[in-house]
Amino acid sequence: MCGILGQIETRRPVDPQAFARMLATLAARGPDGEGTRTFQQGRVALGHRRLAILDLSANGAQPMSNEDATLWLSFNGEIYNFRELRKELESAGHAFRSASDSEVILHAYEEWGDDCTQRLRGIFAFGLWDDRRRRLLLARDRLGVKPLYYWAHDEGIVFASQPRAILLHPRFRREVDPEAFQHYLVYRYVPDSLAIFAGMSKMPAAHRLVFEGNGARRERYWEPRYAPVVRDAEEAARLVRAKLEEAVRMQLVSDVPVGLFLSGGIDSSTTAALATRVLERSLASFTIGFDDEASDERGFARRTSELLGTQAHEEVLTLEAAVRMIPDFAALHDEPFFDHSSLPTLAVSRLARRCGVSVILSGDGADELFAGYRWYEAGGAERPGWRPWLGALRARISPDLLAAHLARVSPLAGRLPGDLLGPGPPFDPLALLRRFDRPGAPRVTRLQLLDVQTFLVDDVLLKVDHASMACGVEVRVPFLDHELVEAAFSIDARVLFAGGERKALLKRAAAPWLPPDVLCERKKGFSAPLGPWMRGGLRGRAAALLAGGVLVSRGLLRPEGVAAVLARPAIAPVWLLFAAELWARHWLEPSSPSLRELFAEEAAA
Repeated sequence: MCGILGQIETRRPVDPQAFARMLATLAARGPDGEGTRTFQQGRVALGHRRLAILDLSANGAQPMSNEDATLWLSFNGEIYNFRELRKELESAGHAFRSASDSEVILHAYEEWGDDCTQRLRGIFAFGLWDDRRRRLLLARDRLGVKPLYYWAHDEGIVFASQPRAILLHPRFRREVDPEAFQHYLVYRYVPDSLAIFAGMSKMPAAHRLVFEGNGARRERYWEPRYAPVVRDAEEAARLVRAKLEEAVRMQLVSDVPVGLFLSGGIDSSTTAALATRVLERSLASFTIGFDDEASDERGFARRTSELLGTQAHEEVLTLEAAVRMIPDFAALHDEPFFDHSSLPTLAVSRLARRCGVSVILSGDGADELFAGYRWYEAGGAERPGWRPWLGALRARISPDLLAAHLARVSPLAGRLPGDLLGPGPPFDPLALLRRFDRPGAPRVTRLQLLDVQTFLVDDVLLKVDHASMACGVEVRVPFLDHELVEAAFSIDARVLFAGGERKALLKRAAAPWLPPDVLCERKKGFSAPLGPWMRGGLRGRAAALLAGGVLVSRGLLRPEGVAAVLARPAIAPVWLLFAAELWARHWLEPSSPSLRELFAEEAAA
């Protein structure tokens, strides 16, 4: 994993000092080295910050070129089938100089052009400069595990792993895109191709972009589709078992130590069981607990660790430590971001790095792939006491599945109160979901496809990337191997979600590897105890910062709307605005009073 940066200027050379400052913002993503190359009389520049995982020698450094230096690559990610591709390319006459997966991309482009993206099995974001054709190819992996942002303007284009690098371009202006901010307030994150900064874009998952003389064109090269051909439960379990074991085996390839994030739930436990089975040795596992008993899951993790014989490392994230980490939360995300589980994700990533482990396998993606969330149950009946028949009735009479789904997952129930934003451009909060909806599919599959293409990519995976890469840790996600994803959506929903039971098929598939008590679905997920934290003092700090804060002073929020949210007992809407205010103070007005000083005072109090 690494940090990537590129810049093309059509009217002037790239400013090398400014480019160096931009690249420096990505240093945490690549603590093991950096490189810069320029082309076309200085009008094109590629930069790279390296986290060395494969081929630790100088041969693996980037930007990397092909044999005749006509192609240059800046790449973030891992290509898990690089050995198979290398053999195929060598048989076609290609010669390699390194043992890295990065070089495979260059030769794959030589052999297959832009369609090289279809041949790559892995997680990636890259910029490839074709110096002979004066052409840039940008690409992002199918599930959006690795982030990629760009700013295409009338004098060129800039791309980077995170917006923070683009913000330091001498001509970029830090102005908020009102549509992106509206989406944040409804969805809890900035989704799809939107970026919070006006003019900037996010490369959507499974897309590539070509920039050449006539401008930029973007296209989708893959999408998840429901195509049920497997209808037998045991056949489905064998298929999932084989694909998951294959994914874990491929993702254990590394020239540095590999460890595990372990919560004790079925997702991380399955990944851990397979990893120890494949390697036939003990691996380090890392767990974060809380001083709030209702949220603490260390007991589950210890049970799995003892069962598998992992070298367990755990820490407790207390309220006081969480308060001290609030400035880190603000600095972590370049866009407004609600998900408070960033804090324990950052804490567990720091723990892994301190223990000398820089590659981690996690269980992310299993909830979306195998219907693990409560809202997948009939009618979204997540409240205890709902009877199955009543949930099914609610599902049948629901006038709009999309609206009901958004109301369940949005802190503002999918609506923007007029007093919060005031008058503005028309905004349809359901337009995003309609784009990804497949009405002909079963209800649970419709929700899975929505989550895979929205919540998973722009919340879960972005959170993990930002928190882990801030510590120089690479997180791999075997459940999101695209061949496993395709296999899961080839299984009839009545088998995958048998009897309306969440993760029914995954439990069946994992039965040979884990005992029944570990396979039992738990009621908790990996999230911070937001309620106790807010009641423990954070709510008062949130109110103090929001009243007359940056969002209000810039007209992004109306003070009476903020006051109305603060007057209600609900916690999530307050955190939603508080997280946005933290972002605004750090990224829009960094010269405002220091968040670190403010929260040091709060922790002391």
